[in-house]
Amino acid sequence: MRLEKSVLAISLAFLLIVPLMNGTVFAEETLKDKLIRQYKEEKDICPVVKKNIRAGLNTKEITKSCIQLGHDACLVVRCAIEADGNLEQIITGAIEAGTTADVCSKCAMIAGADPKAIALILETGGRLTPIDSNVPGGNEGGEVMSPSTFK
Repeated sequence: MRLEKSVLAISLAFLLIVPLMNGTVFAEETLKDKLIRQYKEEKDICPVVKKNIRAGLNTKEITKSCIQLGHDACLVVRCAIEADGNLEQIITGAIEAGTTADVCSKCAMIAGADPKAIALILETGGRLTPIDSNVPGGNEGGEVMSPSTFK
């Protein structure tokens, strides 16, 4: 009887305390979850991007997460620039999410970013894919070709 009362008391205490915690002890809302929730409320990604950047959240992570969630990369980049986000963080986040450098630069220019600043970010950050200048077959080339040698 005494054991049953103590088990009942512990169970009752557990049932009263757990709902009061409301899950905040167990997990913190991730940035992606927050963006998804806000997108469901707004029905448009642009205000969500602008709101979170203006609130001081990490611009790179916002850009990256929104693109990874399936939103149009160009729209996300433009909205982030319109919210006065850090251009380097915007481009880095977009590229880390899988957007190519040419798309990032075009969308950033459409949003009004300085083309020279965009080029500098892409060049110094090592985000441009180098162009292979070798001739097929491994020959370095450089020899003069005469049309008389063609057969």
